[in-house]
Amino acid sequence: MQSKYTYQVGGNYYALEYSNGMLSEKDLLPYAPFRTESSYDDDKLFTLSIIDDPEALATKGRITADLVDENGKTTIFTHEDGCLTIYLTAITGCQCCRIHLSKDYRAAKAWIGGMPNERRYAIDTALMLLYTFASSMHDTLLVHASTVEYEGKGYLFLGKSGTGKSTHSHLWIENIPGTELLNDDNPIIRIIDGKAYVYGSPWSGKTNCYRNHRIPIGGLVRLHQAPFNRITPLAGMKAYAALLPSCSCMKWDHDMAEAIHSTISKVISRIPIYALDCLPNSEAAILCKEELTTNLMVGTHGSCVRKS
Repeated sequence: MQSKYTYQVGGNYYALEYSNGMLSEKDLLPYAPFRTESSYDDDKLFTLSIIDDPEALATKGRITADLVDENGKTTIFTHEDGCLTIYLTAITGCQCCRIHLSKDYRAAKAWIGGMPNERRYAIDTALMLLYTFASSMHDTLLVHASTVEYEGKGYLFLGKSGTGKSTHSHLWIENIPGTELLNDDNPIIRIIDGKAYVYGSPWSGKTNCYRNHRIPIGGLVRLHQAPFNRITPLAGMKAYAALLPSCSCMKWDHDMAEAIHSTISKVISRIPIYALDCLPNSEAAILCKEELTTNLMVGTHGSCVRKS
């Protein structure tokens, strides 16, 4: 029996279809808060169909990218007709997923295998990649960040892996009453009617925080480890450079890169962007909160420094 479900993530819709037994309720647990009973056939970003034959997705394309991170390896093949095939290899060395995408990213087929942890990596990565590619033309960014909600606004903390994004979020939660975690790894930014919003997503890293929730963005902060706490407003190219590295994108795809550039430009023109040199302490969180909630315009004030 074939099952088909629709999900609303970041205000966008996509469908997932598969035969009984291919995916379990546990496999899809993070996606449960995002499931909707409506079909939204005309508005769907994409439909992902799960199949049981990996050889049906063997590729004859050329390798476009071979990307490695702490979770595994992603190999992207491009076909002559512009379609893509993606192989996912878990950190264990097990090839746990093959995905074939149509040129416009609206239709995809995937085979998923491996042990439970490998399957979870495969499902999450497949859906994140599809979502990133298909939503890029809709003023949408999937961002690598930790995000908190405070007084009805979202604050995103960006930075390289190991910088302390999650630590800083938890310092807000521990020291600033009323703060809640929205997402700890991959929130979604969208521009809607000229306003910038941040959404929770099913992709929250190692933290079980899967909130189907939208709030206006209060500010973006790029973190840097330092022996002091200092926050500095950014504008223009510095603000652009603070956000770009955290945005998921196939930067070699011209149309996608242009769309991402356009969305980033809209974001940085609408919300304050900061750089925070910081220690992993409560003073850093309080300094950051005080600066972000003053509502001062970027570029009208200098940096604020506090040493430990």
